[in-house]
Amino acid sequence: MNNEDVRVLRVIETPYDLEDKNVVCYPQLVLYFRIRIFRLFMQPRVVYSAVTVDLVKGEAARSNKFPRSEAIEISEAAVIPALTTHEAAIEEAEKLLLRWLRHKYKIYRIPQMDIVKQREVHKVFFYAQLKNNETVLIDSVKGLEMQ
Repeated sequence: MNNEDVRVLRVIETPYDLEDKNVVCYPQLVLYFRIRIFRLFMQPRVVYSAVTVDLVKGEAARSNKFPRSEAIEISEAAVIPALTTHEAAIEEAEKLLLRWLRHKYKIYRIPQMDIVKQREVHKVFFYAQLKNNETVLIDSVKGLEMQ
C-alpha cells in the first residue's frame, strides 16, 4: 500500500477490534442542532437534536446522541465515496427536523435552527467468520449480521 493510497478519517467508535480486519467505511454526516421554537406569550422553547445523514443515499434520520469518533488510517479503496454534498445533507436534516417538530410541538412559525456541531464520520463494515464457517457482514455500530 502506497502512502498516497492511505488517508486518515474519523470512524464512529466501536467495541470491535478493527486492526486485523478488512473494513469498508461508509460516509455519514452527523449534525447537532439547537432549535428555538416560538411560543405565544412565553419564552421560546429550546430543543437540541442530533441528526445523521447518509452521504451516499442522502437520507436523514434522527439520532439519540452525537456519536464519539476516532481517527484511523485506511486505504482509499476501502472508502465508499460520498454522493451527496454537505449542503444537500444539511437541507435534508432540516426537513426531517421540521417534520419531527410539527409532530411533537405546536408550531406557529418556522423555528430557528442552528448547527452546534457538525462532523463527517464513517460507519465501518467488515466480514467475520462464524463457527460453522459461514461468512457474515458486521455493522460495527449496531453489530447486526447480514448474510
